[in-house]
Formats: sequence, C-alpha cells, structure tokens
Amino acid sequence: MGFVAVIAAWIVIISSWVLNSSWFVFTKDAFSDFGGSISCCPGLYNYGLMIVGAMIILFSLGCMSCPLNNIELVGWSYMVLAGVFLALIGVYPSGTRPHVFVSTWFFIQADISLIIILSGIYKKIKDNLVKSALWASILAFPVALLVEILVGWPSAAVIETYGILIIDYAVIIALYTKSRLREC
Repeated sequence: MGFVAVIAAWIVIISSWVLNSSWFVFTKDAFSDFGGSISCCPGLYNYGLMIVGAMIILFSLGCMSCPLNNIELVGWSYMVLAGVFLALIGVYPSGTRPHVFVSTWFFIQADISLIIILSGIYKKIKDNLVKSALWASILAFPVALLVEILVGWPSAAVIETYGILIIDYAVIIALYTKSRLREC
C-alpha cells in the first residue's frame, strides 16, 4: 500500500496539472491551487488527497502490526497522523483558513515520522540505503530553510516537489528494506 500511495499521489498531482495546464505555472503557483476555486476540477485534487491520506493511514497501520522495534512503531504511529493531515488538505483546500496549517503540518509530520521510522530500522540493521534516507529526512528541513534564506524558493510547487521527493525516497527505502527482511 505504501508504494501505491506514492504512485497515487503523483497521479493526482500530474492529472490535476494536465487538466489545469492553461493557467498553472510550476515556478509561480502551488499544487494546492489545484484544489482551489481557480481549478477546473478541484474535486480531483481534494478527493485525491483524501484517498491518498487514507492509503497512508492504512499502510502505516499495517506497518505498525510488525515493527522491527518500538522506535519504528512510534514512527509509523506518527505517519498515521501525517496521513490524516494529508487528507485534511483536501478537506480544507486552498483559500480556506486552516489550509496553510494542515498542508505545512503534513510535511513536518511526515518528515518527523520518517526520521523516527528510519532510525528504528537503522538501529536493527545497519544498511547504507536506510542511512542515506535517514540523512535525507534529517536534512530536508534545514536544506529547505537554507535555500529559502540564500535564494528563495521560486514557488510553493517547487518546495512541495522537493518535500514530496524526500518523503517518497524515504518511504520507498523503508518499505524496500522491510520487504527484504521478510520478518512478517
């Protein structure tokens, strides 16, 4: 389900982009604009995020059923909350008061959970792929902040893409590593 959630999220974003290509500019807009009033089909984006959020909740609960240790278990419980916040982006689309909070907190929550998950996995097995994903997750926020201070992000969509790619990499490495262990 984790791999499916990664792919589904990109399907929602790319489909929304294609359908709104007449006005969407990657270096000026935010992906959340696909769910706002200027979008031709905000339901695609908003309901899509709610569905992907539900997928994240389900796969996190599945991973909680067979953690390598308590550290990883805590991380997956935080990822459940990240799934809730992703779904809330669809509930509170662009232009609504809670939107900025729920969308920002999704990225923060996902990153915190992945740092914990990968720390738990790395504690159990000293794998270099896991270590690289852990460092990518640890450095995600400081690098984003540094880029903002030094040159600024050209748009919300650009920094969102950066955040999504870090999350995707970390999730794929975590799930790939767990699937190799075959302990469940």
